[in-house]
Amino acid sequence: MKHFIRKSFPAFFLTAFFVSVCLVSSSQAGLFDSKKGPKVKRDVASYEKEGRHYGEELYDKGINPESSLNNQYSQFFIEHLIGKDEIDYFGVHSDLKEAFKKGFRQGYQERTADLVLGPHLQKAAGLIGRNSALRFKEVVENFEKGWAETLINAVNVFITLIAEGSQADREEFIRNFTEVYKTKYDQNQAVIKAGGSIRLASEGGTQLYLDPRNTISTLDIPSDKALRVEIYKQTFRVMGDEMGRRYSHNLIPRGELVDWLRRSKTALNMDQGEISPKVVSVNLGIVANAFIKSYGTDGRSVFEGLAREAGY
Repeated sequence: MKHFIRKSFPAFFLTAFFVSVCLVSSSQAGLFDSKKGPKVKRDVASYEKEGRHYGEELYDKGINPESSLNNQYSQFFIEHLIGKDEIDYFGVHSDLKEAFKKGFRQGYQERTADLVLGPHLQKAAGLIGRNSALRFKEVVENFEKGWAETLINAVNVFITLIAEGSQADREEFIRNFTEVYKTKYDQNQAVIKAGGSIRLASEGGTQLYLDPRNTISTLDIPSDKALRVEIYKQTFRVMGDEMGRRYSHNLIPRGELVDWLRRSKTALNMDQGEISPKVVSVNLGIVANAFIKSYGTDGRSVFEGLAREAGY
């Protein structure tokens, strides 16, 4: 099933990704055993001073161009590089970046300072990218999960309306549901049809339309008509499954089950006025398949007998 939602695209970029680091013993002095301090003041002098401080610390700890970035000192440095409440290297003006690099070169003291700083910046950028992707993935998966849960809830209510309510009750449910939903569907379709969008797909199949000009993202969802049909069909599947399980365990009398099927005829016709034998037959088949699967042995002949008794 396709889906839609609108989100602010740039809000997910340059998100701080804090790296898990090893605890450093109290005997290690300086930068690497200190807690995070206040946000670095956003001016050239402060960034140059900060860069010099980090350069000195890395030099004192013996970090060189051949050092692995997996050591606790490099991990700590990378955390501070991308922390929003720290240096936030990729989120500040280029003048501050240059000031930081200048200070780092002065503090590190060796001509290889850039060869030490460069890999740390590269690693930091990669971690931000990974975290941004994880957050995008989380947003889409949360949407997909929420969509499924909401649909299941609607289906559960709809089953009750079929079993115990009237056609008027179901029509009122569907009318109000689609009226609200259609407003959102029409809005999102307008965004997609405006053009200039790039279509992406999540692992779950969600279609995401991105408009680079307006930084708008829109998830493609089914039309109100398609969703209306889906609610009915999902309800028939769950209904058949429930019938099969209850009847196989003698939790519902045969007469009550037959009456349930008989009263479901207008629902199987999707409450659309004149009865269409074809529509009823197709939807009764959905109920039957679910019933047979949950009932088990001889489920088909049992259901066919119930259906005949109910007048199908």
